[in-house]
Amino acid sequence: MAAKLCGVDLALALHMHEWLTAPPPGAPAMPLAFTTGAAAACFALIKISVVKPAVFWGALVAFLSLPVLLALS
Repeated sequence: MAAKLCGVDLALALHMHEWLTAPPPGAPAMPLAFTTGAAAACFALIKISVVKPAVFWGALVAFLSLPVLLALS
């Protein structure tokens, strides 16, 4: 979902998730591909979804329900 929101290749987003959940042993710093452009925003969303899943899903539901609430008022 983060890949679609940020316009990033799905393979890169899956690599980000894999790196966050099971980093390779002796891994240096974060790969440079995760730090520039739309990939940085995608990495931030994926990190929030891994570290604090309730916050991620709550924010997503709140964001998507805003137009409905505005239409009802």
